[in-house]
Amino acid sequence: MHNRLESLMEKFGSFIHDNPFKVILVLMLLLALPISHLPQIKMDTSTEGFMHDDDPVLLTYNKFRDQFGRDERVVLAIKSDEIFSLKFLQTLKSLHKDIETKVPFVEDVTSLYNVRNTRGDGDKLITDDLLEPFPTTLEQVESIKQRAMSSHFYKDLLISQDGKMTTILIETDAYSHEGETKIADEDAFDEGFGDSAPTDNKPKAFLTDAENAQLINSILAIADEYRAKGLEVFVAGSPYVNHDLKLQMKSDMQKFMLITFVIILVFLLLIFRRASAVFYPILVIIFALLSTIGTMAWAGVAFKLPTQIVPSLLLAVSVGATVHILSIFFDRFNESGNKKEALSYTMGHSGLAIAMTSVTTAIGVGSFAGSEVAPISDLGIFASFGVMVSLVLTLTLLPALLSITKLKPKTKTEAGRLDKLMKKLATIPVNHTKTVLVGSFLLVAIALIASTQVGLSHNPLKFFQPDNMTRVSTEVIDKQMNGTVTIEVVVDTGKENGWVDPVRLEKLNQFSTKLESYVDEYTHVGKVISLATIVKETNRALHENQEKYYSIPTDANLVSQELLLFENSGSDDLEDMVDSQFSKARITIKLPWIDSIYSIKVLDFVKAEAVATFKGDKVEVTGMTPLLNSTFVNSINSSVSSYLIAFIAITFMMMLILGSVRIGLFSMIPNLAPIIVGLLLMYVMNIPLDMFTLLIGSIAIGLAVDNTIHFIHNFKRYYLESGDSAKAIEQTFFTTGKAMVITTLVLSLGFFAYLSANMISVQNFGLLTGAVISFALLSDLLLAPALMIVLARWGWIK
Repeated sequence: MHNRLESLMEKFGSFIHDNPFKVILVLMLLLALPISHLPQIKMDTSTEGFMHDDDPVLLTYNKFRDQFGRDERVVLAIKSDEIFSLKFLQTLKSLHKDIETKVPFVEDVTSLYNVRNTRGDGDKLITDDLLEPFPTTLEQVESIKQRAMSSHFYKDLLISQDGKMTTILIETDAYSHEGETKIADEDAFDEGFGDSAPTDNKPKAFLTDAENAQLINSILAIADEYRAKGLEVFVAGSPYVNHDLKLQMKSDMQKFMLITFVIILVFLLLIFRRASAVFYPILVIIFALLSTIGTMAWAGVAFKLPTQIVPSLLLAVSVGATVHILSIFFDRFNESGNKKEALSYTMGHSGLAIAMTSVTTAIGVGSFAGSEVAPISDLGIFASFGVMVSLVLTLTLLPALLSITKLKPKTKTEAGRLDKLMKKLATIPVNHTKTVLVGSFLLVAIALIASTQVGLSHNPLKFFQPDNMTRVSTEVIDKQMNGTVTIEVVVDTGKENGWVDPVRLEKLNQFSTKLESYVDEYTHVGKVISLATIVKETNRALHENQEKYYSIPTDANLVSQELLLFENSGSDDLEDMVDSQFSKARITIKLPWIDSIYSIKVLDFVKAEAVATFKGDKVEVTGMTPLLNSTFVNSINSSVSSYLIAFIAITFMMMLILGSVRIGLFSMIPNLAPIIVGLLLMYVMNIPLDMFTLLIGSIAIGLAVDNTIHFIHNFKRYYLESGDSAKAIEQTFFTTGKAMVITTLVLSLGFFAYLSANMISVQNFGLLTGAVISFALLSDLLLAPALMIVLARWGWIK
């Protein structure tokens, strides 16, 4: 069957040579449909984008957003020693107004300018704005300072404890405005005063990435304007971090894909010294990329952070396959001068091996398709699809293009140096078999021990350089204001007016106090905001503003009256804390931005305390921190299971391809060794296993398996012809070996170019991928031949 398949590939090569234009026309027609959808591709860097639509964590989060709006806020902070001065307060007012009027998709803006100032005046409850009326004298400013600095509510929310930083909290719209039409004023008048929009017209989609970008860009423009006036302004919050993350990732990936392409062009030109051998592989790569991304757009799948690995993966697989074809073809063509014969020979010699390697790679990468993390699942589906597209183009478009190109045979001087190098390398595993095997075993053993010390991480903030403004701003605000991200707890009593109960409110108060005292070795809770805050403020105000009454009343009727008074006082802050039936309450827990691995402890504490405190009530924990945590946990679990599936599937395929269970099992040793040694490098370089480094293995498996199959496939062919393992290794090095070296040099240099990226995650990705690709080459040029020599001695190769 193996011989028949190779013979069929030879005939297919001849067919393509005789019908190149028909082949190209059919391919262009097939590629036109997916490529035509390219303009529809979207990018999504949101945290919720990492989850499947039916993920229970995401469903809980969406339910929360439906009820209380978006929990992600943009925090604009101003640092100044003169916050409580007439000049600064005037500037704050101006900045606040600019944000309200110039920034789109804003639901609410809160600062010292308009924050509620709950106080009593006789038997009246007043909840006006803190700066209402706006101060005009130093005495008025001093009074405002005293009120602000003594407020439990303002502290660590709008003013730092030292009074030298104040924030403007920008709450964005929860829902997208795409497809909405503006209603003219007269039409709105005709519909009646106070009439809310019909519920069936309520947008179902949440705020989009593009809308978030408009919002952030508007805020940044205003921040720059005030910086120019001498104000020290910082911007933070997950919407801003996600926005900057998208810009940096997009910039880095585009820039370094371009650099990689240039490196490939230059290197292919130096190796083959033919224009066709340079541009045709690039065409195959481009068409494979465009059709894959176009198919993603067609399927409505957005480009997310992990799926940006797809171009790199397709680049690796496509270059490897095309270089194997070109290397064998030009070697044969330079000898015979007959293009048809060379093409037929090349397809028979390497066509089947290339097909098998691509199928194996697709299976390996496709193992991610069942991942619990949505973009990693997308990666598994579309990367495997792209690998198969690349295979089809390598075996059809590339030979067709070579068929219609005028080529002249060249003398073999152009490959002389590489041939000499391969001849020297071929002697190492032959003359030093035992040394290679023992050395490899010891290195892998050391790497396995070191791999247990490699840390886990999921912290998008640490993707930025230490001096990046997004990271600096977030860290400054976290330090001064005790947090920029939140955990949201929703407690559903299941009954109307359940939160008017003073006993339950006191439990809430004690729960909040306990949380605010939480500290562990990695983080702390900076602030807790809940319905209890409003009730205590109101109770104090109605008792002549005496601090001793900043507590929960014990009388249910008094609680009910106070909440009614607050609701009728003009403040809409209750809407943020409780539903209209007073059955569900929201508790917002603010804390600094930390690595998801470190947030597990505080998250477990919050969940356990909430369930223990509110027995009999339904407790749900959601928000940005749980979402990041869930993404991290899912990515670890999914990666482990995916790599296990990939290992089993690829081992089975190796057995099938090599026609032997024993050889198939042994062939996995040089496939796994480079990945394990890559973990040793991570330990030495102190690089954690994160969302990106977890995926490097997919590229490593793809290339390692490809080269191993090519090597063992051809070694077996030459060994069965001569019965001499040393000669078979030399012949394999002169044919397949050269293609392996060229492929690895091109790709490793391309990936090492990522070291000059802006993003630390991209730098790590480039360094580790380039290194693991190099390790895979060494494994296939040293370890694989040494193993084959041993297996040949044992008589296993038949």
